[in-house]
Amino acid sequence: MDRNKELKELRSDDAFAELLGKAPPRPAPPAADEALIREAVHEEWQKVSSRHVRRRHVTSFALAASVLLAVFATLNLLRDPDGDIKHQQMATIEKQFGEISVNFRISDAASVAAFKGGDFIETGSASGLALGWHDGGSLRIDENTVVLFEAANQIYLREGRVYFDSETGPLSSQPARDDAVEFSIRTDYGVVRHLGTQYMTQVGAGELVISVREGIVSIDGNVTARASAGQKFAISASGTLSINDTNGVDDWEWIENSTPDISLDGRSVAEALAWVSRESGRSISYASESAEMVARQTQLRGNMQLPPTRALEIFMMTVDLNARIEGDVIVISED
Repeated sequence: MDRNKELKELRSDDAFAELLGKAPPRPAPPAADEALIREAVHEEWQKVSSRHVRRRHVTSFALAASVLLAVFATLNLLRDPDGDIKHQQMATIEKQFGEISVNFRISDAASVAAFKGGDFIETGSASGLALGWHDGGSLRIDENTVVLFEAANQIYLREGRVYFDSETGPLSSQPARDDAVEFSIRTDYGVVRHLGTQYMTQVGAGELVISVREGIVSIDGNVTARASAGQKFAISASGTLSINDTNGVDDWEWIENSTPDISLDGRSVAEALAWVSRESGRSISYASESAEMVARQTQLRGNMQLPPTRALEIFMMTVDLNARIEGDVIVISED
C-alpha cells in the first residue's frame, strides 16, 4: 500500500470507526457543546461543497461529519471533571521532517507548532517527529506510525514505532525535573509504562515489541511482563511472550534522525559527548585522564543540525582530541 498517497486523501469512515473502537467510553457532551460542533461541521461542509470535490470525497466527509459527534462523545478527551472544554497542550514540535498528517489533513512545521489532547497523528514514509512532552521528556515518532494523544499523560499507539526518554537530555532546552515523568503508551496488547528510562515501543506485523535502553518498562494487558536495560520483549497476537537482548545501537539508529537541532555555543566537548551518548546509545570512554580534562575544558561554537553521530565527526575536527567508535563505545583520546 502507498502510505504517502493514503496520507494525501481524507480518511474513510472505516478508519475513523476503527479508531473509535479503540477508545475508552466517555460521557456525552452537553447540548450547548453539541450545537457548537454541529455548527462547525456545517461550516466545513459548505467549504468542501464550494470546492466541487469529487463525489467520493463529499460522501466521505458527510460520513466523517456524522461521526464527529460520536468522536467527541466517545473520546471526550478535552474535558475536565467540571465539564469545561480545555484544549490542553500535550507536546511541542522540536523537529519535523517528511510528510505528517494531523487529524487527517497533511500538515507541515509552519502550520503546527504543538499537539493537543485528541489530536490524531500519522507519519508517512521517510518522515518523523521529535516532540517535547508537556510534563517533561522527549517523544520521538518514527515513519509510518499512527498515534492518538488520548489523555494527559498517555498516547495510543495504533501502529508503528515510538521512543520515549523520560529524562532531560544534556543539551535539552527543557528544564530538568527531580521527579519521574508520568507517561504511558496504550496499545491493543496492553498499556506500557516506564520507571525512569529510555525505551522504544513498536506495534506491527501482529506483535508488540518493547526495547529498553535504560531503566525498567512494564506491560499490563493480556500478558504482564517487565524488562530492564538491554532487554526487549515481544508479545504476539496470540499472547505468546518472548524476552531477548537488544541488538545494541542498531535497534536505536532511527532515533538519531529525529534528534532536535542544538546549539553548541559555550558548551564543553564533554557536554557535547554526553549528548551524543544519550542520543546514540553509545557510552563514552576516555583513553586517559588528560583526554577527559581537555574535553571538560574545551568549549565549542556553532549550531548542529545533524544526527548526533555525524555531528560528533564534525565538532571533533575542531579540537585536539580524537574520537573512534568501537561497537557500542565512543573512545576519546588525545592527538
